Amino acid sequence: RITINGVCNKYGVYWFESGVSENAVSGHIQFLKPGISACFACAPPLVVATKIDEKTLKKDGVCAASLPTTMGIVAGFLVQNTLKYLLKFGEVSDYLGYNALEDFFPKMTLKPNENCDDSYCVKKQLEYKEYLKDNPLVQEVKEEIAIVHDD
Repeated sequence: RITINGVCNKYGVYWFESGVSENAVSGHIQFLKPGISACFACAPPLVVATKIDEKTLKKDGVCAASLPTTMGIVAGFLVQNTLKYLLKFGEVSDYLGYNALEDFFPKMTLKPNENCDDSYCVKKQLEYKEYLKDNPLVQEVKEEIAIVHDD
């Protein structure tokens, strides 16, 4: 993912990533927009951030936790979010977490790190700030439509 992140930052390509925790009871999906949202290097998983070799986490004869349900749920969220982006419907989540133990779904936007290790990320952040000077963000106000059921 670090390599994909670097290439996408370099060329300004939006991309989606997801992951499931080592204990397989939580996961996340993320929509990464170079310069606009945090890249994978800005907010990496702990294993990546600490530069631990993942091979050292595995023990002989012990299989890493794997729950097909958690992986299926996270994959479903990722596909749904991708379809919303590609087909332009609904609200595309920048980050959506999933905690199966507590049925908790945190949703947020992660801002890019100005001191990111990826130089292309920092460059894209500066480009986006310049873009915003001439093109300020306008927040669209959505009117809530009442749902009426014919009973």
